Amino acid sequence: MQVKSLPTVKCYCCRLLKRAAALALLLMFLLLPVISFSQGLLEGEFGNIELGRALVEPGRFPTIRELREIVARPEMSAALMLKLYGDENNHHVPVWSSDGQRLAFQRTTRGSDASKLLVYSAMSDEQPTLLSQAPDAYDVMFRWGINSPASYVFARVDAARQGTQIFFSPAGDPPQARTEQGQSQYPSLFERTDGVRWLAFERDGQIIHQAWSGPDKEEQIVARGTSPCWSRDGKWLLMARESKEGKSLASYQVVVRSVSAKAAKEVVLPTPAGVFVRSPTWSPPERHVACYIRDPGDSAPWRILVCPVVEGAAGKTVASDVVVNPSFRSEGPSWEPSGKRIWFFSQRERRQEYFPLVAADAESGQATLVDYSVKCTTPFDVAVNPASAVPELAFVGHVGVSQDLFVLFLNHY
Repeated sequence: MQVKSLPTVKCYCCRLLKRAAALALLLMFLLLPVISFSQGLLEGEFGNIELGRALVEPGRFPTIRELREIVARPEMSAALMLKLYGDENNHHVPVWSSDGQRLAFQRTTRGSDASKLLVYSAMSDEQPTLLSQAPDAYDVMFRWGINSPASYVFARVDAARQGTQIFFSPAGDPPQARTEQGQSQYPSLFERTDGVRWLAFERDGQIIHQAWSGPDKEEQIVARGTSPCWSRDGKWLLMARESKEGKSLASYQVVVRSVSAKAAKEVVLPTPAGVFVRSPTWSPPERHVACYIRDPGDSAPWRILVCPVVEGAAGKTVASDVVVNPSFRSEGPSWEPSGKRIWFFSQRERRQEYFPLVAADAESGQATLVDYSVKCTTPFDVAVNPASAVPELAFVGHVGVSQDLFVLFLNHY
């Protein structure tokens, strides 16, 4: 049976492939008995399904028989890869919402100094929404809210590049400025159940905590540092900060700090002496933290360091020569939902311009390589869906001139 471009089929396929819960439901059908049907399809199964998305590999939607075979493989392997979005521009830094139902990313125009943010408010949307049409808006550092996955914050640089403001959108409403013109960046949003919103961000090398529930706001300095990130309960802030060793050597620390006004407490996590720290990230259970580190010098390779959130515990380097985005630094290493592994691309594993996916065990550092379509080259910015039991990974790469946004489904973790 052939079905092409019918709205009901498109809706079915959007649920099937663009929402992780629906893909998990599909895999449940693999337990059904195999019934012989023409052209290798099961009774009642559609053939020649068109998704409204360009399939990279395989070139058509797999049959249930083929999916059964893929899922049965003991090793992790690619099940389906599609191009979620692409145009004549380049794209960067996909960011999943905490419920795995939304995806945002950046767009830069080749040959010009511009950066825009695009948002899929639902993964069934055929096209993303452009947050700003203003030609002079340079938008970066997008973050979805914690406890309110439809809300978000981001930083906007003014046209003269003299200052940066934080903008906030409550559940998809038009963004509104939360800070004055200045040097505000790296926002993180937490929404309390009583309607109070907490915003943490860096301003001139200090972490600021802003709270509001109406027109008024309160601000206080939490600590010196950068790249703050709220814990799920809003009690702790993860951050990086610079410390001085001797007269000329700068050393960076990873710090977990409470925001309690009565009993402020912090845990300093171990990092090698003299390294630069970038984008610390909570593990999903929040018992560990991962960050990028490198030795002094712009050409030094990046590594991934994992630290238990325990005072005095030893950190472990689980990956070396990691591919990171040199232009946009808001996102750190990407954990899978269990917190067992971290996903990335590695220069060490490259084959000319092709980079296999690498999953490093957070405890042992043991690496697992996963191949996907060799058509896609020079990829980076891996983002793992944080809420799906079926692996759904977004990243950017090239199948042609522009740098597009891809989604890869694996057979299992």
